[in-house]
Amino acid sequence: MKKRFGTALNCIDGRTQIPVIKWMKENFHVDYVDLITEPGMDKVLSQGKWIEMERLREKAMVSITAHNLM
Repeated sequence: MKKRFGTALNCIDGRTQIPVIKWMKENFHVDYVDLITEPGMDKVLSQGKWIEMERLREKAMVSITAHNLM
């Protein structure tokens, strides 16, 4: 059976990693979760500069491409 992957944009704070992975697995029925982390991810997403947003997009595309999610 083919394994299912997901990608999460998350805060770098290690306390959030396991809960986010668990939530993604339960709600999106994925087997593995790639994590893209930044300090204060919510601020980066809402107020970040274009270069920061582009960097996150590039990282997400690596995850998507590596696991043939498109």
